[in-house]
Amino acid sequence: MTEKNKDTIFIVPSTHWDREWYLPFQSFRTQLVHLIDKLLERLSKQEYFFMLDGQTIILEDYFEIRPERKEELLTHIRNGKIDVGPWYLLPDEWLVGQESLVRNLEMSFDLANELEISLMNIGYLPDQFGHTRAIPQLLADLTSFDATMIWRGVGPEITTVPFIWKSHQNAKTSLLCNYMPFGYGNAASLPDKLTELKDTIKQKVEELKPFSPVNTYLLMNGTDHQLPQKHLIDLVPKIKIENSRIKISLLDEYLQQLKKNIAKENYPAPIYSGEFRSSVRAPLLQDTYSSRMWIKQWDNKIEDLLVHYAEPIQTYLHLQKQLDYPVSYLKLAWKWLLKNQPHDSICGCSVDQTHEEMKTRYYWAEDIANNQISEAIEHIHKNREDSKESSLLAFNPTNSSEIPNLVEFSISAKHEIKAIEDQSGKEFEIQPVKSSERIFFEGTMKPFMIRAGLKILPGRKLMDVYINEAFISESSDPKTCNITIICGEEPIGDFNPKEMTEQVFEMVDSKKYQQYHIKITFGSKQSYISLLPMKAWSFNKLQLKEKVTRKEVSPQFEVTKNTIANQFYKITFNKNGTMNILDKTTNTLYEQQHCFEDFGDRGDEYTFGRLGPANPKITKVKRKIVNNGPLFCDIQQELILTTFFEVDEKREKRIGKARIPVKTVFRFYRDIPRIDIVTTLTNTAKDHRLRICFDLPFNSDHTLTSTHFGIVKRQSDPSKYEEFVEQPSGIQAQKRFIRIDDEKSSSSMTLFNKGLPEVELANKTRLALTLIRATGFLSRMDYPERPIHAGPYLATPGAQEMNEEYTFNYGLIYHNKEEPLTFTANHSEVFALPSKCITFEKSEPKVDLTKTLISIGNPIIRVSSFRIRQNKLQILLFNLGETVTETEFNISKMFLKYSEIKIDGEIKKEETITKGKFNLTFDPFEIKLLKFN
Repeated sequence: MTEKNKDTIFIVPSTHWDREWYLPFQSFRTQLVHLIDKLLERLSKQEYFFMLDGQTIILEDYFEIRPERKEELLTHIRNGKIDVGPWYLLPDEWLVGQESLVRNLEMSFDLANELEISLMNIGYLPDQFGHTRAIPQLLADLTSFDATMIWRGVGPEITTVPFIWKSHQNAKTSLLCNYMPFGYGNAASLPDKLTELKDTIKQKVEELKPFSPVNTYLLMNGTDHQLPQKHLIDLVPKIKIENSRIKISLLDEYLQQLKKNIAKENYPAPIYSGEFRSSVRAPLLQDTYSSRMWIKQWDNKIEDLLVHYAEPIQTYLHLQKQLDYPVSYLKLAWKWLLKNQPHDSICGCSVDQTHEEMKTRYYWAEDIANNQISEAIEHIHKNREDSKESSLLAFNPTNSSEIPNLVEFSISAKHEIKAIEDQSGKEFEIQPVKSSERIFFEGTMKPFMIRAGLKILPGRKLMDVYINEAFISESSDPKTCNITIICGEEPIGDFNPKEMTEQVFEMVDSKKYQQYHIKITFGSKQSYISLLPMKAWSFNKLQLKEKVTRKEVSPQFEVTKNTIANQFYKITFNKNGTMNILDKTTNTLYEQQHCFEDFGDRGDEYTFGRLGPANPKITKVKRKIVNNGPLFCDIQQELILTTFFEVDEKREKRIGKARIPVKTVFRFYRDIPRIDIVTTLTNTAKDHRLRICFDLPFNSDHTLTSTHFGIVKRQSDPSKYEEFVEQPSGIQAQKRFIRIDDEKSSSSMTLFNKGLPEVELANKTRLALTLIRATGFLSRMDYPERPIHAGPYLATPGAQEMNEEYTFNYGLIYHNKEEPLTFTANHSEVFALPSKCITFEKSEPKVDLTKTLISIGNPIIRVSSFRIRQNKLQILLFNLGETVTETEFNISKMFLKYSEIKIDGEIKKEETITKGKFNLTFDPFEIKLLKFN
């Protein structure tokens, strides 16, 4: 064999670093510090290479403990001896939001720039629980990477290490993908004896040969938390294998050689498109989608707060020169959120302490996001001027300008609001929902206490509020006087506190009353809800009308506690708490909707272990109307769900009894086909999976499921194989919705959710949304669904979620399948993202924020985010469709140029903007990142 045709064997020393898992973060960090200390000691004595697992957060974790060795470590990275990145941390791909994937890479690029180092130019994803199709979409469109590396999820149809990966068969961009058939540790813990080492290397290469069409082989010398093996540098050069070259190197050198050999041998690498969700070769561990469901809900909530409220609202104010963009705050919020997104964290498959520590990060990220929203709203509210009418400023955080969004606001009860008027002069009905009074202080005082308190009153300002009105009145008790003080966050009117003090002193001196009942209040507030379409991603000014100029005839809306009829549906509640729903648009009857299913679970945090029976007993069903108005009605239903308490010691049957009280509020709209549902319960059972189910009157082989940057068509039933590492399952991950179209009729149904990622179309007819999966072990291997361990055998009693109160938000629409995917996507956003409203009582904002910043002509092109980055407006867009799409893009005329850029800021192309307009062409499923100057 010639030198050219020799096998090339690359040994890559590495570690796979789970920051927290079966030990909490600080325990694993201690091990990390030992590892890097030893690595630096090795590099000080001999030539060596090492890969720090594709994530840069490891550097931050180390520098916090060893700041004195920072430059030493960075020097080795700069000299190409140690690889880090490209990710900030290795994320789970299914449970994080699409913006989290972008910000993860962005955070890493920023850190690399700060440290003046280069990142590994490979999309390294060694242990993710399957792979979303967004990876080639994201990396090919928005980075300079031309390769990625994966393991789990790859099915038996892929038979080669190298292949070309596309997000969709119509996608124009792609990546070289390196499949690791034996995982990221196929050469971990190599022997320290020369003969044994040689034999082991030969064996590992032979294992790879059936997957290797070109003679380039990768041996990953590392696994979970493995330290460097110092003997390799001395022994590997001594190994002689016929017709082979062996090198210790890093991944980039291996991939460059692989690409050269592919080109040299003219090998036509097969092309595969879409996502990888197979459990035939490696455990996919999909049931982590429902382990510790509170994590999934919280993560989704915070990303929405940042992307759809904090960032865009602050962007509007920054561009109007009202506030400096809070770069540091928002970056810190993202950092705390990202730190909860490695798979062992967000998947809920670690020890209890690990997940308890996650709560602090979520609290901090949420608090920062809410504070930035509140500061922006406070600034807008303070900068107002008097007006004859009251008004609202409502921010619509969605891509929909057509579907009515929920506008909820409160105003002083002395104003009786009759309607809302938009900027075009069109009036919309409102519905009163609740009244409330915010009381600052209430109590009874003796006369001497009143006199002493008023003497030290500093003036009109009382702590952080202002006294705006005061009323003195007699009580029903002739010995008691009532004093009501109405306060506000700002002074209104010309109230004189001296006059009030003198009047009270006179009363005290008269000794007419023995006590005084004091109430300091912000006054009574009345809350209202309206539903109206608003400009997408924009502030919308709305006038609050105390008189209605005209009244239109309302469509049919008939409500009792057991039946609802509107223009879309006829709904009847059944005795067992389910609903029969006639969809008038397709004349399809959906029976026994919203029923509970509760299987036993003898599995672990990773994999569901099915154990019947599954039908809980439903008793004590009660319903009542809690809101009934012209726009919507709320029907509250309470019931008792009786199920088994736990699995027996042999884990063969369910035993005991548990009663789970369930309260559900169904909201039915007059003019919107969506049904919104809020279910609250306290879990009182162990070892079970509770799902809410919707049985369809038709079969479907496929689902249309929202995923990162788009919608994916999936087979509903899992592929059947005689052999598998983990039993294939119909479980799938969703983002905002799943849609089921009847292939033989016009019927269709869409189910929406807020932070509930696990869903299944079971037996082609039952759409099941998981609410709770309770289990007590990190890993087991004594059940048929996965008869091998996925982690250490440890008890995790916290994963049982015992006595935890949960609130679940979901909704549904029954509709004609001819409705476009934009119909479904828009409704899902409006369901999840209500408008943010600022009330101006007899006033209006001084600064006009209602000028639309951006608008897009084609609804198939979606805005993922818009914000300020590096002092420039930056907007992330994607094509929801599978064809080439053109759209007109309108933007504020303050912008003269735009650039298409990559995440690291590299400019792909630059164009001028003419009179606030330009055209964009998107390839199928393409993502574009635009920067405006």
